[in-house]
Amino acid sequence: MAILIPTISSGQESDSINSRNQYIELHKQELSLKLAITNNIEFFSVHSGNTDYTLQPNTDLKLKLYFSYRFILFSVAYAPGFLPGNNDNSEKGQSDIFEFATNLNMKQWFHRLAYSKISGFYTENSSYAPGINDQYFTFPELQYKGFTGSSAYKVNPNYSILALENQTERQLKSAGSLMPILVYRFYTVDNKIELTEGRSSQKSNNFEVNMSLGYFYTFVINKSLYAAAGVATGGGFISTKLLTRYPEEKFIDYNTVPIFRTEASAALGYNANRFFAGIQTAGFYEHYNQDKASNAITHQGLNFQIFAGCRFGAPKILSRNLDRLMPR
Repeated sequence: MAILIPTISSGQESDSINSRNQYIELHKQELSLKLAITNNIEFFSVHSGNTDYTLQPNTDLKLKLYFSYRFILFSVAYAPGFLPGNNDNSEKGQSDIFEFATNLNMKQWFHRLAYSKISGFYTENSSYAPGINDQYFTFPELQYKGFTGSSAYKVNPNYSILALENQTERQLKSAGSLMPILVYRFYTVDNKIELTEGRSSQKSNNFEVNMSLGYFYTFVINKSLYAAAGVATGGGFISTKLLTRYPEEKFIDYNTVPIFRTEASAALGYNANRFFAGIQTAGFYEHYNQDKASNAITHQGLNFQIFAGCRFGAPKILSRNLDRLMPR
């Protein structure tokens, strides 16, 4: 019996690996570069009584550059002025955006951590009259900083998250998976205007935790073409520390309320041995009320991403240094 136990275990592990190899092709030993254009930018809609307004940066699009090789996975993003919708600073003010994200993947687990910073927001003037007042109110001193993390577990090991997220894998056969997702976020919204008599400013520190359950499926059309879709819904809580500043004094309010979030995504792409490209879209809606005010905060949007990239052999100096750091 002692001899049979490792033999059975080894066979089960081998069958599992063979099954996964039929569904997923790995490309982590190749250096991969991807360039994307996306409209995925933070903005906030506020409903207070009969008043609705949206705070958003003066950027419609941003560029994202992805780099991946072995265990190194990261992306950087910014909003250059030459992209359409990013250069009308005279009316909506100037906005600056920077984002850095990295992934950590362990078999059936997928983790992502991102940092983003946005300076400069604007909102539309609901009482705008041509030639009388301004069409937009600008908030150049308003700044957003946020850290966002997410952890997802795919129940089906034959489903590839990475084939959609960063193309370090290829989905060879159609597969789907139930997926619990934990999202945790800490962000600040700070109005850094100069305090004067009769003028105050606010800063909010926000911590958000959201647990959702979703199902995602990739349909492999042929060897290189695929279509994918998914939906997830869940809830959690958001805790806010609101600091209101006056020239001579400060007030602090604390607030913890439930938050609800629903999201859906779809993708269509081409993923060959060397070249890959595609389009992804995602819609989301989250809502919560503020206990100590009549405000309801809605964060929603429909985002898209168009991308293209390629894989190639890594420079020898990079592979040698990584071999010394972490031998294969």
